[in-house]
Amino acid sequence: MEMSLLETLLRDISFFLKFSSSENINSEPVQKYYQGAEEILKVLKPIILNAIFDSEITSDEVLSKAFEELGVSVEELLQQFERWQPLSSKAYFVLQVESLISEIRNSCLDIFRVLKSSHQHLPYELSSASLELHLQKIKHVGYEQTSTVIKEAKRDQVGNFGPSSEILLRIAESLSLNSNMEILIEAVALEKLKENTAQAKKVAEVECIDQLIALITHMHHCLFLIKQSQTCSSVPIPLDFICPLSLELMTDPVIVASGQTYERAFIKKWFDLGLTVCPKTRQTLVHTFLIPNYTTKALIVNWCESNNVKLPDLVESTLNQVYPPCATKVKKLVEDLKSTSNNVKLPDLVESTLNQVYPPRATKVKKLVEDLKSTSNNVKLPDLVESTLNQVYPPCATKVKKLVEDLKSTSTYTQRVATAELRLLSKQNRDNRIIIANCGAISLLVDLLHSPDTKTQENAVTTLLNLSNIDNNKKAIVDANAIEPLIHVLQTGSPVAKENSAATLFSLSIFEINKARIGRSGAIRPLVDLLGNGTPRGKKDAAAALFNLSLFHENKAQIVQADAVRYLVKLLDPAAGMVDKAVAGLASLATTFEGRTAIGQEGGIPLLVEVVELGSARGKANATAALLQLCTNSSRFCIMVLQEGAVPPLVALSQSGTQRAKEKAQALLSYFQRHYYRHRHF
Repeated sequence: MEMSLLETLLRDISFFLKFSSSENINSEPVQKYYQGAEEILKVLKPIILNAIFDSEITSDEVLSKAFEELGVSVEELLQQFERWQPLSSKAYFVLQVESLISEIRNSCLDIFRVLKSSHQHLPYELSSASLELHLQKIKHVGYEQTSTVIKEAKRDQVGNFGPSSEILLRIAESLSLNSNMEILIEAVALEKLKENTAQAKKVAEVECIDQLIALITHMHHCLFLIKQSQTCSSVPIPLDFICPLSLELMTDPVIVASGQTYERAFIKKWFDLGLTVCPKTRQTLVHTFLIPNYTTKALIVNWCESNNVKLPDLVESTLNQVYPPCATKVKKLVEDLKSTSNNVKLPDLVESTLNQVYPPRATKVKKLVEDLKSTSNNVKLPDLVESTLNQVYPPCATKVKKLVEDLKSTSTYTQRVATAELRLLSKQNRDNRIIIANCGAISLLVDLLHSPDTKTQENAVTTLLNLSNIDNNKKAIVDANAIEPLIHVLQTGSPVAKENSAATLFSLSIFEINKARIGRSGAIRPLVDLLGNGTPRGKKDAAAALFNLSLFHENKAQIVQADAVRYLVKLLDPAAGMVDKAVAGLASLATTFEGRTAIGQEGGIPLLVEVVELGSARGKANATAALLQLCTNSSRFCIMVLQEGAVPPLVALSQSGTQRAKEKAQALLSYFQRHYYRHRHF
């Protein structure tokens, strides 16, 4: 055996064992699989490899082959752990890793058996008894055989009944899919994995991932039924009142960009994890703003009153599901507060509670506790808690008023500092955004969009973007005549200022009346310029704004005339990372004669057909919608689409796409069929 083989193996094993300190493996089920592999390799490395490194037995062909196979498996396993990310698919990871750990275990057992049966001289530490001991250690290393259960469930999935709820719950537990949100995260991860695998044209893997997606979907449905059966109410809760993430009755419903409604705390947690797709529709969201759904909230309150159903406790529900590790502790602390005896000093109890629930603010809390210790005994608990919370989370109105006054300063430096602080405050939370607007900052910030100081201008436009997250502020910004100054920033600002100006225009254009006003104010051409020549972030913001504006029919011709189609077609290249946004824009513009003509002239048809075949679910649906417009309005375009081989991917989409994609694909195939019989020369 060449020494380089053993050296490489030793290096890979050493690197794998050092990987235990990586944050990548701190979550389940990753950690338990790492520990299983680690236990096997720790038996092998110091005792065996180091002992035989210089011995004659390294020339044994059978042993050499076993070491070679082991080296390949260790390297592949290490790659699996290195590639693991918190939002990766757990099911797919387990299928890959269990197979590799099994191979490593078998290779190690083979190595021990070869060494035991060897007649060559072995080092003292490799006596027959020692080898047998280590062989038994490896045999008894345990790790879950979840992959076997998953494979059986996949087979059951093909049958009429599918896997039992017991099997599904067992898989969920093994994969640490402990909540509906985690199951939906797994589904999103699998769909992303499928998209990447399909682009690499790995047909067998795509089929395997499809089966996993069906299994996880079944698991989600099973959990939903269990939740429904566990409800304490005798009256079934209307489905529209249930949050798709928490599976609980909503108390603070909000709308996301896809139009779906969720419980605020749960969708915020979803976004905080870095997910930017709608959990229910899997649609990539063009923004993560949350709009209160007052209508649904009122309907829920009325339903609860009519059916004598108590609305869930928002804090308790959120703690239990969004932050489960601390829920029990917080409940205990709250109960302690409620049942405090006269012998327990209230300030000490408040200090304990706040230190444990809000550790980042412990230093400030300690100061407050010192103040509380001087509180007289006749102060009521609610007053005391209110006083404490007011100081830990102080209203920022006074500070904002001072900053708003600074915006009026003639000093460039003072304006720059004030806009920077307002930018930071407006980013932090909704309450700050309301206070800033109420203190009269909006009109002053709009004026500063013309500031000759680049940083002040950037801070001002970013603050307005943050403020526009609230509907009332959108109206106030438009009423402050902000559209033209925002266009000025689009034309003259820094790259970041241009990005945020486009994002602000997008935010304002959510209201139908603003779509017309923005389009008529001359915003379209600079947005198209940003789409073609901006930063990657700027291009995405411009595409989002233009798409929203194109929903107002009058704007479509302007967008086409500004040469947007040329840039959108270029962005159909997957390397740009904007296929979904680009194809959505083209689908909207394809409803006009000018848009269809431009798509044909810019060579968009072959690329749209490619998206139908290889794109995401949303991309396929929009590409098919665009092709339907092109074909049904032009025989020439219809011929081009047929020549590009669109029929096979359309047939596949008509059977397995989203509901919208299926409808569009079926309509286009029906049109082809009618068109073919009328025009045989096609």
